[in-house]
Amino acid sequence: MISSIPARFFFLVNAITAAAQQAAFSAQSETLFEFHHPIKSVAVVGAGPAGLQAAAKLVEHNFTVRIFERAPSPGGNWFYTDETPAREPYPDRPIDEGAVIPINLPATRYYEEGDDNLSLEDRWKEHWQPRPVWNNLHTNSPAVITELPDVKYSADSPWVLSNHDIQRHVRAYASFHNLNSNDYQTSSSAPPVTSYSTRVEKLEKLELTQTWRLTLRKLERLPEIGKFKAQWWTEDFDGVVIATGPYVSPHVPQIAGIVDWSKARSDAGEYSIYHSQSYRRPGRYQNKTVLIVGASVSASEIARDIGPYAGKVIASIRVRTPHSEPHPFQLRSLRRFPNTTEFVPEIAHFDPLDVHDHGIKDGIIQLVNGTELHGIDEVCTHRFQEQYCMAQSTAAGGPENLHWTGHYIPDPTLAYTNVRPWTMGKYQSYAFAKVWEGTAHLPTQKKMQEDYDSGKYSFGGFFGTHPSEALFRQYVAWLNNESLKNGGRLVAPWPVKNREVFVYYSNSEWAEGYASLANFTDFEVLPASQWPTRNQESAAAWDALVYSDLSW
Repeated sequence: MISSIPARFFFLVNAITAAAQQAAFSAQSETLFEFHHPIKSVAVVGAGPAGLQAAAKLVEHNFTVRIFERAPSPGGNWFYTDETPAREPYPDRPIDEGAVIPINLPATRYYEEGDDNLSLEDRWKEHWQPRPVWNNLHTNSPAVITELPDVKYSADSPWVLSNHDIQRHVRAYASFHNLNSNDYQTSSSAPPVTSYSTRVEKLEKLELTQTWRLTLRKLERLPEIGKFKAQWWTEDFDGVVIATGPYVSPHVPQIAGIVDWSKARSDAGEYSIYHSQSYRRPGRYQNKTVLIVGASVSASEIARDIGPYAGKVIASIRVRTPHSEPHPFQLRSLRRFPNTTEFVPEIAHFDPLDVHDHGIKDGIIQLVNGTELHGIDEVCTHRFQEQYCMAQSTAAGGPENLHWTGHYIPDPTLAYTNVRPWTMGKYQSYAFAKVWEGTAHLPTQKKMQEDYDSGKYSFGGFFGTHPSEALFRQYVAWLNNESLKNGGRLVAPWPVKNREVFVYYSNSEWAEGYASLANFTDFEVLPASQWPTRNQESAAAWDALVYSDLSW
């Protein structure tokens, strides 16, 4: 019997059936979680900084690993190309819309130009979804906390890295671990670890065997005959790591009139309103009036990039609630807008356009304060829908019902890379391997759920905050304790010298006093009343540490 779970694009799925969940937990002791059967094979979905680390560590621990990535090369969101994604839908596509999968698998189909009213180029873009990074993008974090293990940046590297620096860094890590797109297997008898240009179309739990079945789709360009070759097939695994991150589908604001405006094109044939995922270079904005919806990191950085070219930059910002204190990252973003930026309130609605073939310059935008905007050439939005496999998304972002190790509490054969990969990724990847090989153990499902519901282990927050440091120490203590009892190497805390560099950087680049060495040493004495939990009615304390719109 198969509990089938439809998915759209990457991995959108609903919850597994109650029967399948119950079967997964039939064998439990009073203190430790026990798996239905030994975990030998693991699928990793996503080849960004998090997925590559998970795959490398699992291979090191002798699991049979397959890593599936829809892009043609590793890097995740740091894989920059000049290609832009297929146009985002207006309004948002339903989150539970399933993929179209042939009835009989495996299956192969060849696509020509115009099949299904889709060009080959748009078909390719829709399949791999070029990443939402632009040519001049730089990090808002220093190199010392944006670095993967095993491959170091040069000592002379700048603190603020370009996306091209990071892309090369991630590719170097992939090659170091034989996980790049052009790497070959060292053993002809072993299945290949990587499968690039491959999407996970569906994920389902097989109740009889308690294994996971992935339905996969690979798209291959055949330039000699001017076609694309699509292949569908299935593979089964004992465990799955979801390492795709939240930036999967662009989110279109639900503003009255935006669908009408989305149809408008300039005289050059370019859409006049679009998502920031399509932004690459500033040249097209020469002497134009541009409205940017929002004031987060991408909004301010794109405004900064186009500022020298645009005739005028306007930013529409949500009105803050009275007495609310902005997070340091909010202040940083606001400071980085060009000095010439005009700030206006939220958009109430877009007045209907008379025509759609001469851009939007003659259109009228109504603001919530009753004023109007005229003469806008282009509108850019910049939010993403958060979509996760096998779990609903929490209000603060991220899947629900996750143990702090990243294991999905209803079925810990499913795991998520839910920590910052540059700093915590090596600990979490090691935890996945140890739990699934039996050299580290999870509490019972009941205990994990109780801890989650109570908020006792709701660690997190930005790097350098008390909850973030608490999670570091939780991982180190737990992993070392399990290794001492069950075997395995010990792990060390994050180096103090790196912390010192981070403190200097954050105080100079973000906000004075944002971090100090005390953050890394005195959190044990923080009064319990100051620790935010998931069940707090007031989000004020949590907002002081986490601002989800600026997550990095």
